[in-house]
Amino acid sequence: MADAILDAGAENCGRLVGLVVDAMAQLAPGQTLGVMTYDPSSQVDLAAWCRLSGHRLRSITPVADHLELVIEKTQNVKEASHGTRDDPQHARQG
Repeated sequence: MADAILDAGAENCGRLVGLVVDAMAQLAPGQTLGVMTYDPSSQVDLAAWCRLSGHRLRSITPVADHLELVIEKTQNVKEASHGTRDDPQHARQG
């Protein structure tokens, strides 16, 4: 059972990640966030976000008409020390 639950509905990509970021900010390292989503592509979006931010994607479970994902907040989150804005690989050009 996750420590917190986010029902993201049909939100996808940018809006979904924003909701997850806000929910994860309320958790302590080691706690988990359960995300319910109806958009099948959200598993790709959240897996990529976890890789970039340093959080751990614990599980993806298909349930009838939606997906349930569990994300664990890690201690040394890349986002906290660098953030995507400070990442030279993703810096704006021009």
